[in-house]
Amino acid sequence: MLKKWIVKDSRTQEPFILPEIVNGLGKLVRDILISREICDEESVHAFFNSDTLFDPLLMKDMGKAVDLIKDALSTGKKITVYGDYDCDGITSTVMLYSYLTALGGEADWYIPSRDEGYGLNNEAVEKIANGGTELIITADNGVTAFSQAELIREKGISLIITDHHNCPDKLPTADAVVNPKQKDCSYPFKELAGCGVVLKLICALENSNGFDVIEQYGDLAAIGTIADIVPLAGKGGSDIENRSIVTLGLRGLECSENIGLRSLMKKAGLSNPEEISSTEVAFILCPRINAAGRFAHPAKAVELLLCENHETASAKAEELCVFNSQRIEEERRIIAQIEEVIKKSPSLLNERILILSGKDWHHGIIGIIASRMVTRFGKTCVIITMSEGQPAKGSCRAVKGFSIHEMLTFCSETPEISDKKESLLLKFGGHAGAGGFSAENDNIPALTERILQYAERFHNTVPVAEIAADCVPNAADITAENVEKLDTLQPFGEGNPPPVFFLPECLLKHKRPLKEGKYTSMTIVYQNREFKVLDFSKCYADFWYKVGDKIDLMLSFSLNEYNGETDVSMKIIDIRLCGITSMQDRIFAAKDVYEKIAREEFDNIDPKLYSRIIPSTADMKRVYGIVRDSFCMDMVCQKSLIAGINYCMLRVIIDIFEGAGLVEYNRVSDYIKVIETSQKTDLEKSELLIKLKEIRELKEKTS
Repeated sequence: MLKKWIVKDSRTQEPFILPEIVNGLGKLVRDILISREICDEESVHAFFNSDTLFDPLLMKDMGKAVDLIKDALSTGKKITVYGDYDCDGITSTVMLYSYLTALGGEADWYIPSRDEGYGLNNEAVEKIANGGTELIITADNGVTAFSQAELIREKGISLIITDHHNCPDKLPTADAVVNPKQKDCSYPFKELAGCGVVLKLICALENSNGFDVIEQYGDLAAIGTIADIVPLAGKGGSDIENRSIVTLGLRGLECSENIGLRSLMKKAGLSNPEEISSTEVAFILCPRINAAGRFAHPAKAVELLLCENHETASAKAEELCVFNSQRIEEERRIIAQIEEVIKKSPSLLNERILILSGKDWHHGIIGIIASRMVTRFGKTCVIITMSEGQPAKGSCRAVKGFSIHEMLTFCSETPEISDKKESLLLKFGGHAGAGGFSAENDNIPALTERILQYAERFHNTVPVAEIAADCVPNAADITAENVEKLDTLQPFGEGNPPPVFFLPECLLKHKRPLKEGKYTSMTIVYQNREFKVLDFSKCYADFWYKVGDKIDLMLSFSLNEYNGETDVSMKIIDIRLCGITSMQDRIFAAKDVYEKIAREEFDNIDPKLYSRIIPSTADMKRVYGIVRDSFCMDMVCQKSLIAGINYCMLRVIIDIFEGAGLVEYNRVSDYIKVIETSQKTDLEKSELLIKLKEIRELKEKTS
């Protein structure tokens, strides 16, 4: 699936003078900083120095919260920390509960299961009240818990809300609301994770600047911050506190005193804590912590991180690894079912939004599946699971430029396409990039139509998936020394992704299979220098580029050590023939037109375009020859584009061929093949071709 490449070419920019602190970090690091607009003294200093920790008392209601907690501790009141079932909520809960008990407080904790739903619920409040709690402190939730806050007040229990989610105009009734996103909160940094807010609360209780508190709790705060995908970099010193938390917290992993966390690292294969990166935390530790809430109960992860017995911790860590394996297997099962759905209904891929629904798909992982589908098909995706006797649940992920929150808000309003007066959604929440909802099963057809209605109304031309490159390096700058210095840009995460490099006009000099053909190794020539490149995204049999091809590459760089020597290792993120990048705007415009044809939105198509849509016999012969010599649609697409066939016309031709039984195209595997036949086919009788010609004639008459 073609993605839009965004490239910043530092070679075309005016020389830029960076602060002295950058001297000695090499050309690659300098170009990346310029690309990311981290150029002035303040932002560069904040980026490379983990000393940006603000006074926690700047946060609204922080003083009130501190007084309430200190009073509860001094008078022996029971305190319950009420967390959330994801990694951020779990680490937040463990941090605050550990701190309160370390001070000798009578404390308890509660985390709802995914079946209970996000945040405070009435049954849990009743249970906590019956247990004698006199103060509830939420962690990573609470700013929308209006009815639950009223119930807590009726029970005579004090309530402190600590949260980081967007605040409604009116807040729940609470004794203190600690959230930097409150409109009248003067705290300089608004993007803390839930565990970051809890960390600041502990700092305030300790009357600390934060650095000594991070020594104790930074390991958990770093994990929760990474898991919640909050920004890890910014353009100014006041926009970068998360980076300090994660940087210092990762250092804390090296000597973490948390027995459960050390057991989990060992079971997950992270045997050297000194070298754990934010990427390993994100893809190895966080999924295992989250797996507890997905396949059992999040309490199991809390119990592990609170465990003080090595043998017990080892067993609990192993249990989380088993849950994670179950998560992986369930992902495979659901994706296999989705592939079958798309094979049977390939027209789904032509909609503005990819909407997929199934029975008994595990609601704890449909968000992961939605993300996978966005990556795979380059479109905003909605995954819906339905179970008998339970409301349907949906999870949404968007490409840049599409707002999930706006879409769900639109769907929550009285639907114009339904006789029902009530909202099609029971609950919903999220932000631009991601969100979730619940709905009655009977409303799913109407909801699906409503989502598509939103997309048509507000995104006549839909945003497409992108890959952004930080710079176009000179071959002379691609050295082991310069690549090693890329580590100074760590920790990587939201707002500070691992660097991506664009290498245009490379010559494919050699290629060979790796790992029995599972992967591909190649030698390229870039600016008269040879480099080794690895492709782990496809097997050697599917790597269709030939020796001698001129190619453009999106790459990541790392170092490889072998036999005592260190050299640069390049890994492919995306690859295409030279010439494709320069025409990509036209490609995506043509793709949009083709999908409108597939949806029969002919009134949405400029009449002037039909001359470029309707193929001639010569066009069809040319594409047939390309298909005959190819095995995948990506290969056919790129070769056809280079040959002068625009994307829309190509897809129309493929549809004509399919209708005539000349080709078989699997849109899931992307494989395409010619179906050999001795019968001669008159393609001019194609229903699609006839229809397009009739529409063109009608448009010409009426224009």
